[in-house]
Amino acid sequence: MKKVILILGNGPWRGVEFLPELAAQADYIIAANGGFARARRLGLRVDLVVGDLDSLGPEEQAELKASGIKTVVHPRAKDQTDLELALEEALKLGPEKIRLFGALGARLDQSLANIFILEKAARLGVEAEILSGRERLYLVHGRLELPEAEVEVGDLVSLLSLTEEVGGLRTWGLEYPLRGESLVRASSRGISNRVVALPAGVALKRGLLLVIHRR
Repeated sequence: MKKVILILGNGPWRGVEFLPELAAQADYIIAANGGFARARRLGLRVDLVVGDLDSLGPEEQAELKASGIKTVVHPRAKDQTDLELALEEALKLGPEKIRLFGALGARLDQSLANIFILEKAARLGVEAEILSGRERLYLVHGRLELPEAEVEVGDLVSLLSLTEEVGGLRTWGLEYPLRGESLVRASSRGISNRVVALPAGVALKRGLLLVIHRR
């Protein structure tokens, strides 16, 4: 079983200095479409390429074919983005955690879609996060303790309900605590909380919560 899977998207690669460490921590690396070309330029290994390959030039496609890397090719006219298809391939491997890099960027529609598709992992009990520069996004279905090695006192943490309501929400280590309360989707109440002690985290009884940690 692949415990940690890293998916490389084709959006802006913010925080690329973290990639060698992320790649070293991953048991399996999937490149979504043009993520393959970027990975090869940085010398990162890739175990699987997924997508319609329209972001790869002739030379890059030839390199991919010659590399022998497993490739799942989809038609250009399709109902899902390459990143969603890559996520589905990752879930087939039964991982404990999926990390997405290059999933947020210039297009708001694609960024929002990439956040929403994390629900596929959350519903299966798989930890999923998006990494973008100094920010990490987690979709929480039950409990999340922020990894202490990546958190400092003073960091910002925002909580946003992705369902109509997130109920029974409890936090620890944050400046503005929640003790069994609810957050609703049409509200900014959970924005700009702050880490005041470690460990820090959240737990909830129902709903889906988006946690954004800014380092």
